[in-house]
Amino acid sequence: MLLKLRQKQNSKIHAFLIYSTLLLISCYYASASHAQDNTELPQYGVSMHDAPKLKSPDDHLPYTNPNAPKGGTLKQAAIGTFDNLNPFNIKGISARGLNLVYDRLTIRSWDEPFTLYPLIAQNIQFSDNRLNIQIELNPTAKFDDGSAVTSDDILFSFETLKANGRPNMRNIYGLVKDFNIIDPHNIEITLDENANREAAMIIAMMPVLSKDYWENRDFNASLTEAPISNGPYKIKDFEIGRHITYERNPNYWAKDLPIVQGLYNFDNVHFEYYRDDDVALMAFNTGDLNYRREGNVHKWVSGYESQNNKGEDIIKKEILHGRTDRANTLVFNTRRAPFNQLPVRKAIFSLIDFDWINQNIYHDKMNRTITFFPNSRFYATGAATREELALIDGSATYLPMSIGKSTLLTPDLSNTQIMRKHYMQADYQLREAGWIIKDGKRVNAQTNKELTFEILVNNPDDEKIALAFKRGVKRLGIAPTIRRLDSSAFQGRMRDYDFDAAITFWQSSLSPGTEQALYWGCKAADTPAQWNYSGICNPAIETLLSALTNTRTYEDLTLHMRALDRVLTHLHIGIPLLYSNRDYVAHSDTLEMPDEDALYGVIIESWWEKPKN
Repeated sequence: MLLKLRQKQNSKIHAFLIYSTLLLISCYYASASHAQDNTELPQYGVSMHDAPKLKSPDDHLPYTNPNAPKGGTLKQAAIGTFDNLNPFNIKGISARGLNLVYDRLTIRSWDEPFTLYPLIAQNIQFSDNRLNIQIELNPTAKFDDGSAVTSDDILFSFETLKANGRPNMRNIYGLVKDFNIIDPHNIEITLDENANREAAMIIAMMPVLSKDYWENRDFNASLTEAPISNGPYKIKDFEIGRHITYERNPNYWAKDLPIVQGLYNFDNVHFEYYRDDDVALMAFNTGDLNYRREGNVHKWVSGYESQNNKGEDIIKKEILHGRTDRANTLVFNTRRAPFNQLPVRKAIFSLIDFDWINQNIYHDKMNRTITFFPNSRFYATGAATREELALIDGSATYLPMSIGKSTLLTPDLSNTQIMRKHYMQADYQLREAGWIIKDGKRVNAQTNKELTFEILVNNPDDEKIALAFKRGVKRLGIAPTIRRLDSSAFQGRMRDYDFDAAITFWQSSLSPGTEQALYWGCKAADTPAQWNYSGICNPAIETLLSALTNTRTYEDLTLHMRALDRVLTHLHIGIPLLYSNRDYVAHSDTLEMPDEDALYGVIIESWWEKPKN
């Protein structure tokens, strides 16, 4: 009887233990997605902010035509030269189009700000804090010699690019604390605890190299032979500095994956190199080329024929895009006088007749704005919100008192009354800063030194803009000089921050991140060959930059970017110029594109050639 009782009690205890264990397991899985160090629930794709648009591996990218025919040749120009078929080292100049040769762990969607979908990585998951990455390789992934892509290739790619890749790769891959191969198709990567949330996204875009091909070669040397690759195209033929042709690989390992359906439709992609863009345009008009992206408004308006020499109609399209346009700017170097004085920068912030420039230089095809993130939702409009001001509250003493007021506006210099009022205000600001008029010149009241500076430009249009600006400040007794340099000399001066003022640009994406520290951060201001041309170094900016790459939602990112834009504009680091929200594309009537445009604009990989009857 006692034995039976004990057996019954043991049975109850055993059942209770099983129930408790199951309860703990169910609670664990229910809360796993909320725990900081546990892996998020599986989803298709990974996104910097919010959720990916595509929900299933059966989905194709929305800006593609899955039924697009294959065939034909895409022929376009490249300007300059090339001497290297390895796009990942810093040796020489790499050829155009090499992105077609190398597949990456993931493929980027150009219809979302920053979202990646599986490619070589069949499955990729981040921990909630994005310090742990789980990667499962697609078992069908292969190089073009038929060899399988394995975890050893991923490790080799990582170590090679970390040691010898481009500087941005070295910086991000250097944040990896541990790289663990679980088996030939599974990898675990652990990042340093100081890594931001964007680092995991950049690592997920890692290009994959063949270990067998590269391990006995000097990765830092110029590559002058076609490498073993794993992308949709292979190098067909080339002549260094003259031309290169890629041929579609009929055995491309991923050709049946839905994510690439409608992409890579041309049998051949050809780049012909020209030293001069005018010659390249002539080649397009004669029919030697069949596709061209135009960046010069003059040529767009008057440089194109209606039909090429082959009798094909030339189609011109102005296609609206939703990406952040580049911030063309007359930038002030705050490292040196006179632009180390905020009142001087503020006084001449908008002394450019934008309407004259748009009409006489850009044929009224550009847009006017005051922002360093044109054509984006990051433009700080109106008065600062309470949320914006809270982001910079601790650094407010380092900012102008006007930071919380309405957005800066450019005056209408074609209106005489408004122009006169604006010039009176600018004159007052300069006098308050110690710059007076003497003998018709603006001089320092104490040193008698004239207020003057040099503006660097490197093309005719920018020279015309600088001349328009010179006409404006001349009314204030300021007489800058303008120096036009060739591209090499201009880039050298900009790289060394050796200028007073210059017309240049910054390019931001719809998911700005670590590059913003290179544009506006204190470290970049003191480091040559970065992009902090203005030399700005401000605690409020540093606070925003440190938080930017750890934002979790797109709304939060937008809030931080608007605060950053507001700070930059109120510090008057330069004069934002005109921008465009269109892609100018010309092509022969033999080419077609999908009906739906991508958020980022024209994606040529989704185009195709019409089948010949």
